[in-house]
Amino acid sequence: MPLDVIGVRSTTLRLNSQPAIDIPSLGLSTGDPAGIGPEISLRAALDPQFHGLCRIILFGDWEILRSRSDDLELIFDFVRVPRGSLKSGASIPDRAIIDIPAERKQIFPGVGSRASGESAAQNVIACAEACTNGHLSAMVTAPLNKACLHEAGHLFPGHTEFLAHLTGASEVGMAFLTERLKLVLATIHVPLQEAINLLSADLILEKLGLLLREFRRFGLPCSRVAVAGLNPHAGEMGLLGAEEQEKIMPAILEARRLYPGYEISGPLPADTLFHRAFQGEFDAVLALYHDQGLIPIKLIGFGRAVNVTLGLPFVRTSVDHGTAFDIAGKGIAQHSSMVSAIQWALRLIR
Repeated sequence: MPLDVIGVRSTTLRLNSQPAIDIPSLGLSTGDPAGIGPEISLRAALDPQFHGLCRIILFGDWEILRSRSDDLELIFDFVRVPRGSLKSGASIPDRAIIDIPAERKQIFPGVGSRASGESAAQNVIACAEACTNGHLSAMVTAPLNKACLHEAGHLFPGHTEFLAHLTGASEVGMAFLTERLKLVLATIHVPLQEAINLLSADLILEKLGLLLREFRRFGLPCSRVAVAGLNPHAGEMGLLGAEEQEKIMPAILEARRLYPGYEISGPLPADTLFHRAFQGEFDAVLALYHDQGLIPIKLIGFGRAVNVTLGLPFVRTSVDHGTAFDIAGKGIAQHSSMVSAIQWALRLIR
């Protein structure tokens, strides 16, 4: 049976079972509604470069998104689709909103809360479910706030761990991509001391294998991979720390044995490694902890770098910034990173 969909002028439309034009359908979870997620999602979805190239389906509260659109004086030509209405083989409007009702009376721009955290979580859950079921080609995410997510009872450090839980993925990783620098993190959202304790030869080998498999899957270059050192000067042969000799080098040697077609270098001093990779000496870098990789990637690509989750059953990309509560609702948030996330999603699914 066809599904009823409410149009923007109270027009009743229908999703039919006729084959849709063969362009990708991207699900875009609009993030924490108290942040800039709704603004950048609406602006990116309306960007003319995507018209005819893909369908963009926003996941969020219809009334919140319509209100933000009015505040920004944007065209609002989206079609309202009830949650759970996407079906395999059904045609999808070029621009639609999967309505995920939120506690609107408790959500205000710039003020994160339990209600905004719960809304962000439900947006992610619904979008991930549609992607897992094969109803969408890829998932693109606007930022959520970890404290608000936790306040709502979803105790995950971020999107990566949340999506691993939702999909049952046993091995996931966080990658950041720009045209000239691409990296994967060995550890993600943990305190620095815990990251150091977590590092082991097995973990580093696991992340190297994930990098090589997923980069091949996405058609990304990965024949030359470099592993960063942990200590200054990569330990100076043990003078400045033993982790390079005890944990990192054994993993690299085993990776070279397991993946003989690849050039795996390291451990290399981090203070020069990222510049060398940026200059084209390496295709990808394995960084050992969050800020080791995020500082260089944001320095050279802020607003253009894209976060990609490796190991999921579908493509997921994200912006490289947070909820920016301080500027939410002011109409000044730039949507360039969201545009990049959509562009990379289209690139990776092809």
